[in-house]
Amino acid sequence: MNGIINLLKPPGISSARAINRIKKRWNWKKVGHTGTLDPLAAGVLPICVGKATKVASLILLEDKTYWGEIVLGEERETDDANGEVTARYPLDCTEDDVSRELKKFSGSITQTPPRISAVKIDGERAYRRSRRGEDFSISPREVTIFALRLLEIDLPRVRFWVHCSKGTYIRSIARDLGGALGVGGYLNFLIRTSTGPFKIRDSLSFEEMEKVGPSKFLLSPDTALTHLPSIVVDQKGREKVSFGQLINEDELLVTPEGQSDLFRLYDNENNFLALCRVKDGGYHPFKVFL
Repeated sequence: MNGIINLLKPPGISSARAINRIKKRWNWKKVGHTGTLDPLAAGVLPICVGKATKVASLILLEDKTYWGEIVLGEERETDDANGEVTARYPLDCTEDDVSRELKKFSGSITQTPPRISAVKIDGERAYRRSRRGEDFSISPREVTIFALRLLEIDLPRVRFWVHCSKGTYIRSIARDLGGALGVGGYLNFLIRTSTGPFKIRDSLSFEEMEKVGPSKFLLSPDTALTHLPSIVVDQKGREKVSFGQLINEDELLVTPEGQSDLFRLYDNENNFLALCRVKDGGYHPFKVFL
């Protein structure tokens, strides 16, 4: 089986456990996710099966959107509600203070990932080093917050919606907002509402997947690539694709519209064949799905 699952991950399980559940249920060997979603969080978790794992690295690059709630007045070991309380502070801030400071997190910002995270430190996950009580530091990284909307303030709770680049830690925003206000803060809940083209309204729970079966919930690998222009090849071009050979202009039935380095490649029956890149005056298939 090959395809992408738009999974509605429930809270309380890791992304790895979600994959293992799918593997065991349908006895699939080659299954991978497209970037972890914290155990506390729920929402969209695209999972690639079989040959669709070839596009996992591209889905990982996609923007994401979330709904979340921050609780002010406490710091926690994990920067979320799953961690032990490490400090408590008087809630010495107003709603105007919160609104003003939250606005500063829009645009290009620098943040440090949580110590309990999957970031690798010298080849090992940070959360493993942290749980052993090791002393280590995590380098800050630049991320982009395209939009950040304050939905509701009911101190100590702050609810928001965010559209952000890959690699953004929402837990870090919660921690850093609390730090900027001088009262501490942690992420109380989080729902991922989209990853690129995969939306929460179209996602399926484990129970819904059981009911409809793989033929209904497995999406074609090109579902993740709709932002790329497409080309269509003739029969000769189709045969060359299976060998990873360069496709020439005279083997195209439909030429691409717009400028791009990457293209979706189809045959004249609209079968998705490959992802290709411009090379040596032609189109080189480098991820083939035949």
